[in-house]
Amino acid sequence: MVPVRLGGSEETHFIFEGGVPQHLASLTATEQRELLTKLKNMAEGEAPPDKFLYERIGNLDIIRFSSDGRAYSKVVTYIPEGNTQYHIVYVLYVDAEHEYDQGELGKFSQQAQQKLERITDLESVDNVDSYLEKYNSLTAEDLDDLLNG
Repeated sequence: MVPVRLGGSEETHFIFEGGVPQHLASLTATEQRELLTKLKNMAEGEAPPDKFLYERIGNLDIIRFSSDGRAYSKVVTYIPEGNTQYHIVYVLYVDAEHEYDQGELGKFSQQAQQKLERITDLESVDNVDSYLEKYNSLTAEDLDDLLNG
C-alpha cells in the first residue's frame, strides 16, 4: 500500500553528509532501523519535515530517533522558492549516545549554514533535481528499501 501525502505535493529528500554507510556503521542494527524509520516517517508525514524536529541548536536541526539517538541535521523546506517541489534534509552527523562535543556542534552548525545557503541559491526545479542526483539523495522509497533489504 502506498501512502497518500495530504500535506502537499512536495517530496522529501535526504542527503547524508559523507554517505549512508558511514552514518549507519556506527549504529547497532536496532539503532539503524530506528533512524531510518524516523526519517521515513518524516518523509511520509502530512506535515513538512521541520515539524518533526526535536530541538534546534544554532543552525542545527536535531532529529531524535531513539531515547539517546540524535541526528544532527539541516532541514530546508519548500524549495525552490516560488515553485516549491522539495523538502531537503541534510544529515550531517548521527550520534546514538547523545554524547556530542561542543566544538563539533560548532563545526556542524557552520556546515548546516553552508548547506542552507547552497540549496536556497538554486532557483529552478531542474537545478534542484541535478543537485539531488549529484548528492545521491534518498527518498521515502529508498529508505523503505534500506529497511526491508
